[in-house]
Amino acid sequence: MPCLKRAKDIRSSWGPLALAAILGCETGCSWMWPTVIPSAPREPLFHTGFPLVGGLRLDGALCSLVSLGADATREVSLPETTDRAVPLEQVCQPGVQPTSSDRGRWAELVRVSTSYGLVDGYLFADLSATGLVVAFSGLGSPAGGWVNRQFAEVGARQGLTTFAPVRDESPRPIYFDPLREARRGLEAALQIQAACEVGPPGDLAFLGVSLGGLEALLANREALGRGLTTRAVVLDPVLDVGLAVANLDSFWHGPAVDAVQGYFRRLLAGRYGEDPPPKFEEILSRTASHPEALSDLRRDTPSAWLCQARRDAYVVFLSDTDPALGDAQRAFAISCGLPLRRAGAPGHTPLACRLELFEELIGELRPGGVGPGEPAQAPRASLEPL
Repeated sequence: MPCLKRAKDIRSSWGPLALAAILGCETGCSWMWPTVIPSAPREPLFHTGFPLVGGLRLDGALCSLVSLGADATREVSLPETTDRAVPLEQVCQPGVQPTSSDRGRWAELVRVSTSYGLVDGYLFADLSATGLVVAFSGLGSPAGGWVNRQFAEVGARQGLTTFAPVRDESPRPIYFDPLREARRGLEAALQIQAACEVGPPGDLAFLGVSLGGLEALLANREALGRGLTTRAVVLDPVLDVGLAVANLDSFWHGPAVDAVQGYFRRLLAGRYGEDPPPKFEEILSRTASHPEALSDLRRDTPSAWLCQARRDAYVVFLSDTDPALGDAQRAFAISCGLPLRRAGAPGHTPLACRLELFEELIGELRPGGVGPGEPAQAPRASLEPL
């Protein structure tokens, strides 16, 4: 194995400098540095034997993990119950709307009956708003967590009510059906607009990060297919499912990817009971074989259709580096001229490392919106593969 031979040669010639040299090469010897996030649920969530310095490109991993914030342990624990959800009609009654000082902060867990079954989600209510945005969360991320609360507060200042659907995570073994989630979110949104009189049906937008970004793109595609005038704004979305899964399963990579991989394996084990965690390729294969799945990932992955989509209906923000999904799955977006924006920070959905992203994403939700984010241009060093 090249790593073992390189390590032996360095150890024999340099002695104490061997470890630093091995870490500096970042060419697949990830087993030689301490694991930042163990995958086993019984072990501490964050753990490392010694500090890992910025020269090892851990800034991307740190921005990714810090963005989880207080929700980190919630994401790697069993999905939260939605038993306390109340019917949508109960929330939309006169007298239950929040005061102006509560707008964007007041959230109610509501239940909406759709043709795809019951949809639970958090309505961050400003029911006097003129538009509605559906915020799709990342894998395992709580719909009512820190990220969506920030989006809701920013959106309220721009006349938007936010609805954050709770992803259906009940199947065991777990499988993911992004097209079904997209349709559930779209149908629930249309009912919220009608029941709560939140703007006209045309003033509807979709927001998403990571896996939720894929769902937001699909929801917008479905809405446009119904003749609605909608818009999707996403941050580090899954644009090519196969390539994203390959990065999460990869072995030859640096410590930033290793740390984020550890977190996602921990999520599979602690949240979905996949202990020991299987390869993500195995998780992916369950969608194709599940009899109730609506998604055809070969057809519904954005790399199969987004390049031919309306340019004014989609805005994609990309981080400088993406240790979770990798950069190979995003190359087509740069090459086919989609409206791209630089997130201006490293790491997968690095919201905590650049808080201006909340304002910039919300600012692009309405047609003609011009966010302050710098448009991404190709070629750019920050958008090259890891």
